[in-house]
Amino acid sequence: MGAGQNTALISLDQAIDLALAHNHAIKATRTLILQNQAQEITANLRPNPTFAADSQFIPIFTPQDFSVDELNLTQQFDLGISYLFERGHKRQRRLQAARDQTAVTRAQVADAERSLAFDVGQQFVSVLLAESTLQFAQENLKDFQGTVDIAQAQYNAGAISEADYLKIKLQLLQFQTDVSAARLAKVQALVGLRQLLGYDAAPANYDVVGDLAYQPLKGNMEDMQARAIRERPDFQAARLGVTAAQSQVLLAQANAKVDV
Repeated sequence: MGAGQNTALISLDQAIDLALAHNHAIKATRTLILQNQAQEITANLRPNPTFAADSQFIPIFTPQDFSVDELNLTQQFDLGISYLFERGHKRQRRLQAARDQTAVTRAQVADAERSLAFDVGQQFVSVLLAESTLQFAQENLKDFQGTVDIAQAQYNAGAISEADYLKIKLQLLQFQTDVSAARLAKVQALVGLRQLLGYDAAPANYDVVGDLAYQPLKGNMEDMQARAIRERPDFQAARLGVTAAQSQVLLAQANAKVDV
């Protein structure tokens, strides 16, 4: 890519790996799995037994009334223990619903990773395209500079007028503008790619390495459709979402049971 000696070069595979490892948005999305796993622990908790104790008619403010007879005849002490018996398999339904929701979240996170990899690849191609455009602009400028040099020699020899020479030289500014615009476009593309990778994943003076060679994709439409249905995580999330909804229905039916 014509990068300097100390410039870090990143390939497409490296860019995708860096994005999956350092992108802050995908890191935040992955925490949803941990949150759902914590919900599984909460859903599987059993009710705790409750111990209660109380007393009445204790002469706290009249300690002189403390006596054995007073304790036997007047004062009251109550002790009790209770435990909630859940009916309808509520705990099992809660746990299954939480597990199904975790499965949905895993598929959604996988889909977010797939989308991020696609965005990185698309932006990576944009950088390569910007680099190619810059190279063409520089070559055009170099070629036209030769035309300007020839016009300079013709003008010095009196073969063309000064007006014609200035017209040719003026066109040189357009080629120089094209080079500046192409260089700016590449810088902007690199900044956009670095944003997807994570600013701590790539140095400020990094560059990409790769080419824009066309590689045909083998396969027919039926095979691609079958593979998409089998592997696309967003489709899997939709299917798992149906299962999670069914678990919620069973949980609602279990909650309708009266506990003891």
